[in-house]
Amino acid sequence: MTRLFPLSSLVALWLSCPFVVAQTPAAKPAPAEAAPAAPQADDGGQMQDAPFDEAALAKMFPKAPLNGESFPEASRTPEAIKSGSELLEKIATKYRTAPAISDTVWWSVKFPGGEQKDSISVRLGGGQEMEITAGTMKMVSMGGNIYFADEQVADKFVKVEVDGTVVNTLQTKLDGIEFPCPHLSLRSSTEGKAVEAFSFAGGAFPKVAGYQAKDGVAEILLTGDGEGDLKISADTKTDLVKSLALVMAPPGSPPGLRVAIDFKMDPTVSDKLEKPITFDPGKRKAVDSLSDLTPERPEAIALGADAPTFKLMDNSGTEVDLASLRGKVVVIDFWATWCGPCRKGLPTIDALAKWVAESKTNAAVFGINVWERGDDAAKKAKDYWTKNQFSFPFLDDIEGDVIKQYGFDGIPATVVIGTDGKVVAVHQGFHADLTDKLKTEVLKALGGKS
Repeated sequence: MTRLFPLSSLVALWLSCPFVVAQTPAAKPAPAEAAPAAPQADDGGQMQDAPFDEAALAKMFPKAPLNGESFPEASRTPEAIKSGSELLEKIATKYRTAPAISDTVWWSVKFPGGEQKDSISVRLGGGQEMEITAGTMKMVSMGGNIYFADEQVADKFVKVEVDGTVVNTLQTKLDGIEFPCPHLSLRSSTEGKAVEAFSFAGGAFPKVAGYQAKDGVAEILLTGDGEGDLKISADTKTDLVKSLALVMAPPGSPPGLRVAIDFKMDPTVSDKLEKPITFDPGKRKAVDSLSDLTPERPEAIALGADAPTFKLMDNSGTEVDLASLRGKVVVIDFWATWCGPCRKGLPTIDALAKWVAESKTNAAVFGINVWERGDDAAKKAKDYWTKNQFSFPFLDDIEGDVIKQYGFDGIPATVVIGTDGKVVAVHQGFHADLTDKLKTEVLKALGGKS
C-alpha cells in the first residue's frame, strides 16, 4: 500500500534501511521520520542498530549541482526577483481561483544503480474539494470531510472533518501527511504568500532568488537556509507549473551530500471536472485516525521460532518447498530491485552461496523477491538477477505473503534456518561483513561441521 511522505524521506530511506514503500499508510510514515530503523541481530542474538558508513555513502552519491548555478547574475537583480515574485503570485492566484484543475505529477529520484519513479493524480474541484490518487491509495475532500482509503485495506477508511483547509487538516488531523506536489497548498494559499506553497518535499524555500524567461517558459529560483534550492518552471501564457527541480540534502545524510528530485506536470484548467469528485465507502467502516487504519507494526520472527514454511517458484520456474529442505541449513534473503541497501547487500549473499557450493556445505541459499513494483515486476526482478549473474536462485514473493509471516516490514532482511526448521539468526539492514557472519552462523547450525 502506498505510503505518502516528503520525498526527502525517500532519499533518507535509501541511505539507511529501506522500510518498504509498499505498506499501509502510517502516521507521517517517512522512512527516516516515523518508521524507526529495524534492529539488527548480532551473533549473540542481541539486537543492535545498523551501521551507517557516511564516507562510503557520500562517495556513492555524486553531489547534485544547485539549480542556482544555471541562473546568471542578470537573473538575480532586484528587478528580476520582483518579476519572479509577481509571477509566483499569478501562479498561486490561478491555482486558487480556477474552477477545476486536473494534473498528473511524475517525480523521479536517481540513486546509485537505479532510479525511483512514481506518479500521482491530482484533481481540484470547487473550493476545498479535491482528489489525490497514488497507487492503491486515494484521498478525497468533499462535503466538508476528508476521506482517506486504500484498496488493500478492505474493511476500513479514515474520515475526518475539514478544518479550514485540506492542508491544515492533513497537518492537524492526519498526522502531517504530505503529498509530493504543491497543488493543495496553492489551492489554499493566501495573497502575498505564494512562496509558502512550495515548502514541501522536506524543504522550505521562502526566498525568491532569481528569475529568467525564454520561449514562453519562465524559471523562478527559490532558496532557503539549508543546502538546497528549488526551480519552478511555468508556462507564461497559462501561469501553470510545468515542472519543478528540487535539490536538497536529505535529513541525516552525510555532510555535503545533495540529491536532485525532478517533477513533471501536465495541468489542465476547465470550468468543471470531467468526472465529479465522489467517494464510495462500500462496506468499509469509518475510523477517525490513520493509526486505526494501519495494522500494528509486526515483530520480526524470534530466534528459536519455527520458520514459516512456504512453496515458491524460483527464477527458473522450479517450485521450492522449504519443508523439503529439512536437514539442511537454509539462508533466505528478502530483497527488491528498487531497494538500495538490498542491491548493496546481495553480493554478500552471493559470496555466501559460492562458499556453500565450493565447500560443499550442507546448506541452501535463496533470495526472495518481495514488493516489486510495476506491471513488469516479475521481468524486472529476473532481468536484474541475470544482469548481475548471481550464483544462487531467487524466489517470487512479490505480494509479500511470506515476508509477512516472517514479521518484517522492511528490507533487506536475512534469516538463517537451522536443520530442524527453527530460526537461528536474523539480520535486518545492510552489513558489509554479513558474509562472514552468515558463514559462522551456518557452521554453528551444522554443529561446526561443513
